[in-house]
Amino acid sequence: MLNSKKEVFLNFFKGKNLLITTHDLADLDGFISGIALKYCFENYFPHQNIQITFSGLSKHTKSFINKFSTKFPNFNLTFQQQVELSDFDVIVIVDSNNLDNVKLFNNIDTEIPFIFIDHHLNLQKNYSGNVTSLNLIFDNYSSTSEMVLEVFDFCNVKLPMPYKYLLVSAILTDSGFLKYGNTGTIKNLHNILQDQVEIQNLLPLLERDIDISEKIARIKALQRVKLIRINNWLIGLSHLSSFSASAASILTKVGFDIGIVVSEDKSDYRISTRAKKQVCLKTGLHLGKIISEINNVNGGGHDGAATLNGKNNKEETLNQLIDKIKETLIN
Repeated sequence: MLNSKKEVFLNFFKGKNLLITTHDLADLDGFISGIALKYCFENYFPHQNIQITFSGLSKHTKSFINKFSTKFPNFNLTFQQQVELSDFDVIVIVDSNNLDNVKLFNNIDTEIPFIFIDHHLNLQKNYSGNVTSLNLIFDNYSSTSEMVLEVFDFCNVKLPMPYKYLLVSAILTDSGFLKYGNTGTIKNLHNILQDQVEIQNLLPLLERDIDISEKIARIKALQRVKLIRINNWLIGLSHLSSFSASAASILTKVGFDIGIVVSEDKSDYRISTRAKKQVCLKTGLHLGKIISEINNVNGGGHDGAATLNGKNNKEETLNQLIDKIKETLIN
C-alpha cells in the first residue's frame, strides 16, 4: 500500500467515532483483522470512540476463540452484536468489498460514509456512501490481516504478544498455510514472529475438529461427483445440502484440479469452488473474477477459492460458471 494513501486514509478518521465490521459469519481473517484494527486505532486515536461489531462468527472462528482464550485468559475478545449506527461517523468494513455479504447493511438505509479494507478482487461497485478514494483494496495480499499489519507499521503501534498470535493465525489460515501465499506473505509472517513466537506453539490453535456430519458430507460429495475433463485438467462437480466449501477442497485433494460443489435450500443456493494453485498459475484461472462476472449472484473470492450465492436459475448459473472455467482452461 502506498504510504501517501495511508496518511490520507488515517487523517480522514481523526476526531470521528468509528465502527469496524466485516462480512457475516466472520472467518478468522475477517474477525482478527477487525479485532487488530480496533486495537491499532485505539492507540493511534486515543480519545475517539472506536467500536467493533460482528453479526455472526463461523464455526472455525468460534473454535479458535475457545482455544485462544485458554492460552490468553486475560485477553478481551468481546464485541457487540447490535449497535446504534447513529452513534458513529464512519464505518470501516474489513475483509469484504461486497455489501451483500455485510449483514449490518441489510435492509438499512444509512448515510454514514464507509470504507473498505480488503484483499479480494475489487468488484468496483458504485455504492452510495462508499468513500472510494480511501478504499484499501489490494488482491495481491493473501489476507486482510497482512494489510492491517501494514497499518500497524505506519501508525508505529507495537504488537503485543496476543496480537502476534492472532495475526499469524489469520495469515496462515487465509493463505491456506501458504498454499495461496506469496513472498510478501512469508515476509509478513517473519516480521511478526521475529524469534518471539514459536509457530509450533501456535498451530494447535488452528487445528480444526471435524464433526461426524461434515465427514459424512465429504464422503457423499465423493460418491456423487461428476468428472469433467478439459484437456489434461480435471473438474469435479458434486452437490450437497451443506459443507460445500469443505467438500470442494476435498475434491482437489483426491485428484481433481478444480472442485465445484453446489448446495441448495429451497430457492437459495451456494456454489463453492476450489482450484489447485498450479492450475491458476499455468492458465490464469481466477475463480473470484469469474464469479464476479456472473449476473444476478453475489460472491467472489481469490484465484483458487471463491463462492457465490444466488436465488433461482441455479442450472443457468452453474452452466455459466463451468463455461467460463472451460474457456480459461482451453485458451
